[in-house]
Amino acid sequence: MKTVGVYFHLHESYLDKAALDLDGIESYIQNENTFTVHADGYRPNIKLQVSETDFETALLILQKLREEEE
Repeated sequence: MKTVGVYFHLHESYLDKAALDLDGIESYIQNENTFTVHADGYRPNIKLQVSETDFETALLILQKLREEEE
């Protein structure tokens, strides 16, 4: 599994997961039930992961999604 996104908020990871699902890419949210606080503050810890074979395609889908949001 390779990470295609790292998030502060769980709902953001679900939105990206849904976008990948629509294109037939299976993904997994790691650390879904955790929230990490470090000495210097909060850090993103929720990770969206896909298989290595879907990695490049997933990155392109998420990049296109970001461009549409702008």
